[in-house]
Amino acid sequence: MSKDRARFAIGIDLGTTNSALAFASLLGQGTPEVLLVPQWEGLASLTEKPTLPSFLYLPEEAVAAHLQGEEVGAGQWIVGLFGRMKASEAPGRVVHSAKSWLCHHAADRSAPFLPWGSTVLTREQKISPVRASALILNYLRGIWNRRFAEAGFAFDDQDITVTVPASFDVAAQRLTMTAAELAGFPGDVRLLEEPQAAFYCWLESHDPACELWQGPDNGDAGLRHVLVIDIGGGTSDFSIFEVRLNEQTPDPDIRRVAVSEHTLLGGDNIDLAVAHFLEPRLAEAAGQLSGPQWDQLVAACRHLKEHALATTGPPDERFVVALAGRGSGMVGGSQTATVMRAEIESLLLDGFFPFCDAAARPYRTHTALREWGLPYPPDSAITRHLAEFLNDRPRIDAVLFNGGSVRPPLLRQRLREQIGLWQDGLVPQVLENEEPDLAVARGAARFSALLHHRSGRIAAGAAAAIFLEVEAIQTADRETVRAPLVCVLPEGAAPSQLFEIADLGLKLRTDQLVRFQAYSSTRKSASRAGDIVSWSEGEFHPLPPLQTTVRTAELSGPEEAGGMLPVGLTARMNALGLLHISCVSADPAVQQSWPLEFNMREHVQGVAGTPGAGRAREANAPIEPNASADALETARRQIGIVFTQPANNSKKNKITAATILKGMERVLASARSEWNGALLRALWPALYERRDDRRRSPDHEEAWLIMAGFLLRPGFGVVRDDLRIDALWRVHDDGSCFPGRRIKSQEYILWRRVAGGLTRERQTRLMAGAIDRIRSGRAPDELVRLAGSLELIDHDTKAELVRCFCEIAVTLARAKRHCAPYLAALGLLLNRTPLYAGPETVVSPDLVEHAFQIFQDFDWTTPELLDLQILFLRAARVVDDRRLDLPVPLRGLIASKLEKSGVSSLQTAKIKGFVPIGRSDRASLYDDSLPPGLLLIE
Repeated sequence: MSKDRARFAIGIDLGTTNSALAFASLLGQGTPEVLLVPQWEGLASLTEKPTLPSFLYLPEEAVAAHLQGEEVGAGQWIVGLFGRMKASEAPGRVVHSAKSWLCHHAADRSAPFLPWGSTVLTREQKISPVRASALILNYLRGIWNRRFAEAGFAFDDQDITVTVPASFDVAAQRLTMTAAELAGFPGDVRLLEEPQAAFYCWLESHDPACELWQGPDNGDAGLRHVLVIDIGGGTSDFSIFEVRLNEQTPDPDIRRVAVSEHTLLGGDNIDLAVAHFLEPRLAEAAGQLSGPQWDQLVAACRHLKEHALATTGPPDERFVVALAGRGSGMVGGSQTATVMRAEIESLLLDGFFPFCDAAARPYRTHTALREWGLPYPPDSAITRHLAEFLNDRPRIDAVLFNGGSVRPPLLRQRLREQIGLWQDGLVPQVLENEEPDLAVARGAARFSALLHHRSGRIAAGAAAAIFLEVEAIQTADRETVRAPLVCVLPEGAAPSQLFEIADLGLKLRTDQLVRFQAYSSTRKSASRAGDIVSWSEGEFHPLPPLQTTVRTAELSGPEEAGGMLPVGLTARMNALGLLHISCVSADPAVQQSWPLEFNMREHVQGVAGTPGAGRAREANAPIEPNASADALETARRQIGIVFTQPANNSKKNKITAATILKGMERVLASARSEWNGALLRALWPALYERRDDRRRSPDHEEAWLIMAGFLLRPGFGVVRDDLRIDALWRVHDDGSCFPGRRIKSQEYILWRRVAGGLTRERQTRLMAGAIDRIRSGRAPDELVRLAGSLELIDHDTKAELVRCFCEIAVTLARAKRHCAPYLAALGLLLNRTPLYAGPETVVSPDLVEHAFQIFQDFDWTTPELLDLQILFLRAARVVDDRRLDLPVPLRGLIASKLEKSGVSSLQTAKIKGFVPIGRSDRASLYDDSLPPGLLLIE
């Protein structure tokens, strides 16, 4: 719909803790107003507030019945104050910090796993981070329409801007737009960086040409630099603006010149720190609160922090935190703990805002387990993150503080003083911000109005440069550059500015999904489109992979399937703030282009976006098959020859996978254990071409199934594995050529070996066809092992399998019969650190306790029960997330049992405390690097 009908400019601050909507008339020059948002405050009571807490509560049926109104019904989430209040009373039914998940690439942001760690709601009741964000936006849209739609000012007809952190990468920005689409927003919604919005709000009522030149002289009479420090509930966001006097106009020229990296540090982290500080005073001898009690404590600490920091008082002023009783057990009745103001302030100043040197840098630990839950940085010192950001930046003349977390004067003074120390005593002036909770929404509304009227705005191009990974090349001096990165969009690129890269000799494979690992960097401002640079740790931030498929049927030229097509690249940031990258044919006979799309769900397949993927970057150098081209071609021909042979009952000439592999070892001149992922996958097309030869005999089918599992294991980890698994799944749909126990057993083995590449739907189908046999207690060993490897099946099915396998294993163990398959499957089902799935798939600690109670009296040193040691080393491992970690007393019992069974203390240390996952822990699945999708032809 045309924006000619727009009467208002709307700005929406979609916040981690609070959201807000402001609007400005497009017919005048008035100051933006804030929309008062009606919301539930308690049972059957409504109130209006300028902010909407970003909390969503799914009420029980009894509670929903009390809440009268059209907005609330069975199965509907309640947004706002009531959800915030319920966070302490019913944490398992409350979603919060949804925004923080949008930039967490190790999670599938479209998967329903919020409330995080909840055992109260089923998977069907949970929602995704994108859906949660959409519900908040939709609520604001509905409130606007109830107030203005009847007057002819429908929400969709207005000029709308939604804000995001300046540090949000292009993938998180796109997810925000997806949430807006789900909320029913029009397609022309714009995005604006939150620090920019806060500065726009300040500019609305202040004269920068006058006020910014009141501070100390910086040696340049016409130039000032303003630092916006925006610390909200979830992120610490820093931006620098250059303000330069213009002799031609009364208004200075303003340009955003730098933004910080994405840092999940804010009010949520302070709440957690206070909760950790108080937990020993509440947990007493047990040492740790349960998951629900912890959630209640964090919510209580949120209220405590806000109350304590809203005012000043004496150091010995006391605050009380109370936890409601949970009945019998570790915590019987109501518990209270007292904390003094001096302790809270010490936690803040020493833990989050300590004084540090200008050369200080945040502490970083290389541990994938930081990915469980939200990936908070190891170092909580915001001042060290700020020092890193300001390194090699211009001197700061003025600071604008924004966000609820820097509302306390104590913190603003500490940051101002710290910057002054870094600048040899030159303390920046502080720009007044009367409403840090509403400034972003007001500034976004002003931005929309300026854009509508085509008035002067802050010059702000792309916040970060974008790079794509290509394969090794040689520079002009013949020096090889491993895994170079090509800049496709420079930092500062203007909206809609098109960049074309046509002289690098790029070629693209046709009829295959090609992926390009993408990176962003805020430290490569000198890079231009087409520049090639080497990756270096700390300078590049990994993004979800970009992908496309060029079908030969789409081509107008004589390209052959699987051939190579010369291409160039184009990139631009559109006017709405979204990145667009395309491959463009360089063949004159093919006048086409193909857009690259972010694969936001790639982590499910265990490729880019898996826990620790960014930090394991050095292992991701491109690889080629570790065999000569001639040997590889010979091996491919040999596969075809073997499977076209007729059935032979002679043992000497019988077709088996073992004989095929031995022959290929001779051809490839290396042991099969040395074949890398690229070589294995390069052999797959030859095997797949012979899939119909399975019909020749049971021997043919058995050998083919074994070879398929060997070549495609573990189902992910190499570019285009999802297409290979798609092809393999057609074999499943076709069914067995020779049904029977022999072939069925090999099918179970095949799907177990490639389980990591199967989607949730395919894993569910496999289990649906086998669950009755498992329930009967007559499942073959290979089916039991397959069931354990299906990490993406639903929690209810996993819980049933755990109880079933425990019962059968105990019966077998008492009879001193073989039970290893059941123990191996239980070790995977109860594992705290899934091999390929996300943390949302981990089962409840209660199931581990159930298993331990059943097996604790057995002798874990007997040969038939040795697998119990591996089972509980996996099931009891600490992952630094109390929703997944076992209670301390239970872990102590398991560790003691293991040590008495001869397990070393080095291994049980992973049960007693948090120990990062080492390379050896995942070597069996992640030993192959991931080649990128592009070839750079020299």
